[in-house]
Amino acid sequence: MDLTRHCELCDHQKISLKQGITCGLTGRKPDFHGTCSKITLREKFEEKLKSVNVAYENIKRKKALTYSYFVVFLAIGLTVIVGGYLFGKYILGKGVISVGPLIIMAVGIAPLGMAFGALNKHRRELEVAKSKKEKVDEVLQKYRITYNLDIQFGKEIHGTQEVYVDLKVKGVPNN
Repeated sequence: MDLTRHCELCDHQKISLKQGITCGLTGRKPDFHGTCSKITLREKFEEKLKSVNVAYENIKRKKALTYSYFVVFLAIGLTVIVGGYLFGKYILGKGVISVGPLIIMAVGIAPLGMAFGALNKHRRELEVAKSKKEKVDEVLQKYRITYNLDIQFGKEIHGTQEVYVDLKVKGVPNN
């Protein structure tokens, strides 16, 4: 495990472009085994714990919207492509050769790209958020810290989401 994960939760963490993450108490890079005896989990810890979990839950709650977006745009794209094919077949039966049906079918590819793009974006974001949450949870498990989070999403106003978080933590060492 990367020891800097412990430091990312600790209030003693110092970050510099030259040295990277160091301990504010020792001035050195983390070099402990298992757990740090000097770790202080307060403000930075709670902030990180809340932000990681809120991001994960926010992406999870958008799953239904993403899949409905996928289905709608997949249906539109396939309908346009099939419509272009049937139109081409119809006018070919009348003895007319045209690039119109090919253009219509090519236009039908755009909604397919939008459908799969949204789905892939959601999956990537979910995987990244889940990985961040698991990394924090892995560190907390080493210190035998458990938590319970109650997250409620309020109104979204001008792109800003209201979020209410109630965090209860057990097992935090008192330093």
